[in-house]
Amino acid sequence: MVTPQPAQKRVAILGAGPAGLGLALRLLRRPALGAEVVVIEQAAQVGGLAGSFESHGLSFDYGSHRLHPATSPEILADIRALLGDELLDRPRYGRILLQGRFVRFPLQPVDLMLHLPPAFVAGFLRDVVLAPWRKWRFRHGGTFAEVLLRGLGSTMCRSFYFPYARKVWGLEPEEIDAVQAQRRVAASNTGKLIKKALSLLPGLRGPGAGRFYYPRRGYGQISQALAAEVQRLGGRIMLNTRVASVRPAGDVQGKVHLQFAPAQGVPQRELEADFVFSTIPLTVLVSLLQPQAALEVRDQAEGLRYRSMLLLYLVLRAERFSPYDAHYLPEEKVLASRLSEPKNYSGASEPRELTGLCAEIPCTVGDALWQMSDQELASRLLLDLDRAGLPVRAPIVAAFSRRVSHAYPVYNIGFAERLAVVERYLATVPRVISLGRQGLFAHDNTHHTLEMAYRAADCLGPDLRWDEQAWQLHREAFAKHVVED
Repeated sequence: MVTPQPAQKRVAILGAGPAGLGLALRLLRRPALGAEVVVIEQAAQVGGLAGSFESHGLSFDYGSHRLHPATSPEILADIRALLGDELLDRPRYGRILLQGRFVRFPLQPVDLMLHLPPAFVAGFLRDVVLAPWRKWRFRHGGTFAEVLLRGLGSTMCRSFYFPYARKVWGLEPEEIDAVQAQRRVAASNTGKLIKKALSLLPGLRGPGAGRFYYPRRGYGQISQALAAEVQRLGGRIMLNTRVASVRPAGDVQGKVHLQFAPAQGVPQRELEADFVFSTIPLTVLVSLLQPQAALEVRDQAEGLRYRSMLLLYLVLRAERFSPYDAHYLPEEKVLASRLSEPKNYSGASEPRELTGLCAEIPCTVGDALWQMSDQELASRLLLDLDRAGLPVRAPIVAAFSRRVSHAYPVYNIGFAERLAVVERYLATVPRVISLGRQGLFAHDNTHHTLEMAYRAADCLGPDLRWDEQAWQLHREAFAKHVVED
């Protein structure tokens, strides 16, 4: 008599960005788990916002991405093992437009003192002296504006952070929650700003200061390498597959049923899993769950906002546009918030006769910018860049765009209460965990999302039981993440 073998357990992961792929890799490296791992991605390629694509022989990213030296040794060792000498150690060489003048970015003391108008320097020094008085005046610090005015003073705020906030998040600084300043602005007071600037000086430079890691063939090479390793270890990646509904069982012992939207070339219409991790936007996850969440939960989820992004790419007939990897453009008269040149991130020399630019244009789905044609966007961008002192003089071979609907979470006033309602609801859904930048409504770097993925894998026991207590401790650590520029 043949003894029937127990059915293999299955873990499904929604989203094939770094968080989803890193989680899959971590789970597959645990043979004792004994589970099939399936990654489900609606796009035609892996990487999500951290992906890359090629055009005209050039590699382009979805915006400006770097792997920062702050990456944990554990994660960095894994990426190095996967990429080998394809992972480059590169110097940062960017600049920022302040008061109509370009200075090095990250900010450096010499540039601040010598290249900015004397009135700006005098105002900044005055703000340093008045820091104790500001701490008393803005002691409550309930908004983005109050936190930064208290820490930095009006000169830096009104020249950089406030116009940049209006552009990137589409809100007045007074309408943005203080959390945005705490998690998005590393140098949130004059002391930190000066310390950060001094750390770039010779003799004071800390490990990794002024440098970053970048794959030779574009940032998406990290996700591609993760995906290849996932498949080598027996994991399955389903591309071009959009989930239409997620129906958890009524108890923690049952299966989670995933229903897929009809699509050509996707014969499998549904999948059963013993556990599901979701790295897609948590608002989308709420809309997929069946039976539907209570009306209050759905209303609060719909009230959580994401800022969208238009990525406009220009292919130029020139070896280089400039020596800089990125130009930060906080001034509101310029359409883009940042302009990057991918060849300068990797140091690539080929193709010699072409280079590319990527302009990041914050917007909202459906607004006037979102609906502009590529030709209209290019004409407007070129005019703005010329006014900003960045004229594009090389012949333009091509101009095309990519549209990102969920680029940044928006921390407007009241978001925390709405997010808490949604998270309390998700905590009641058995065998479904939301994580990652999109899944935790966090504006984080790649190394942060990979950290989330690794820790989530650690919290899943061999019997697929979830260690909620350990996860909450990790969540507390995640809440302290500060974005690296």
